[in-house]
Amino acid sequence: MWDFIKSIKDCIAISGSESKFVSKKYSVNDVIAYVAKHFRDDIVMVKKGHKEKNLPRWFAIKLCQGLTGLNLQVLADVFNVEHYSAISKTVGRLNTLMVEDRKVKLQLDKLQDCLMSEVKV
Repeated sequence: MWDFIKSIKDCIAISGSESKFVSKKYSVNDVIAYVAKHFRDDIVMVKKGHKEKNLPRWFAIKLCQGLTGLNLQVLADVFNVEHYSAISKTVGRLNTLMVEDRKVKLQLDKLQDCLMSEVKV
């Protein structure tokens, strides 16, 4: 019972009379390893050329941006891109694709749910 109460308290911070949700941060290594294992693909290496969209890499970038709290420059270094704007452009492309194709959104949501339930912070 006390473990449950502690886990709830860890997710809530009290600021004055307001309480707000505090998200726990995942490590970039945990997110990348999970996505790479899930897709059996190298997520960090850039694939050049006009091939199909590299959805596993896009998913990893978006999940890292959302779950790690790292800034764009750090994520650019992690994903081997020259400029941090490549991270925001990739997330923008994925967001557009998710609006156009609901299956992509569902795939990302399921991946995030599985990652969050399997990888402990």
